[in-house]
Amino acid sequence: MNRPATPPPSDAACGVPLVPLWRFWAPRWWPVWLALGIVRALAALPWAAQGVLARALGSLAWYVARRDRRTTLVNLRLAYPALEERARRALGRAHFRSLVYSLFEVGLVWFDRRGRLERLARVEGREHLEAALAAGRGVLLVGAHFTTNEIAAAALPQTGHLFHVMYKPSGNALLNQLALRGRISRNGRMIPSDQFKELLRVLQQRGIVLYAPDQRFDGAGAVVVPLFGVPALSNPGTTFIARATRCAVLPFFPLRLADGSGYVMTIGAPLADFPSGDSLRDVARYHALIEAAVARAPEQYLWSYKRFRPRDGEPDPYRRGALRGAP
Repeated sequence: MNRPATPPPSDAACGVPLVPLWRFWAPRWWPVWLALGIVRALAALPWAAQGVLARALGSLAWYVARRDRRTTLVNLRLAYPALEERARRALGRAHFRSLVYSLFEVGLVWFDRRGRLERLARVEGREHLEAALAAGRGVLLVGAHFTTNEIAAAALPQTGHLFHVMYKPSGNALLNQLALRGRISRNGRMIPSDQFKELLRVLQQRGIVLYAPDQRFDGAGAVVVPLFGVPALSNPGTTFIARATRCAVLPFFPLRLADGSGYVMTIGAPLADFPSGDSLRDVARYHALIEAAVARAPEQYLWSYKRFRPRDGEPDPYRRGALRGAP
């Protein structure tokens, strides 16, 4: 695998200060430190052993994490109404194994310096990226929230280009500091979600941004577009970005190989006639891309997230149809 040709910028954290970690030694931070120690220790195991352990812990988590299990099953019933309940539960258990696998992948990205990531992950479709850059355009890679996202972003610098990743900061200050350090160590640049203007600036300067707008969005301009046939509050931001910056929009989706041997990150061809002038049509097109990517490995999508929460005053499937916002 090629090593990144472009060094990381001096502002890799995009203005977010990297606070000295000694400030987080108070007892309230100890659970995070304990979790970090476990993740780091697991990352030192042989890769095959990690896979076996992740599957075992994922099966256990299915029985322990009752709230997340219920959310997962609600989502799967909405998205796959024709699937038998036994099959949905089997898919849910597979999703929990994939979730636990993602913790091992965090350790691989943040701590491994033996070149294991470069050996395990490959990026396909680089020719689409190179063609868009050669045409003098910025590139917006549109992805979605899969359990493999940590690996996906970390693999992109293999192409030799600097990548900017838009992310939502954690509410836990220590976890946010650790994530920033781990991610920028892979030669990426992190853009917090509240710095939308920075995303536009990078694209206008012909940079590359990884952006995943598939989660629930009820802000200004929100639209309701079916995802897996279910009405979903959605973000039309991709249309606005493409129109404002004239960037190329390329799909980008990760896949953990079923045999545990590694990962394939696929960069697709630029979306033709995008934006179309109709944000609903654009979001529907994006959702179709997600659905096609999920079909390859359904367990790897983030089913444990309440994607289909409605607006206040509407029936909430996660509350057995009770009105959202009602006491």
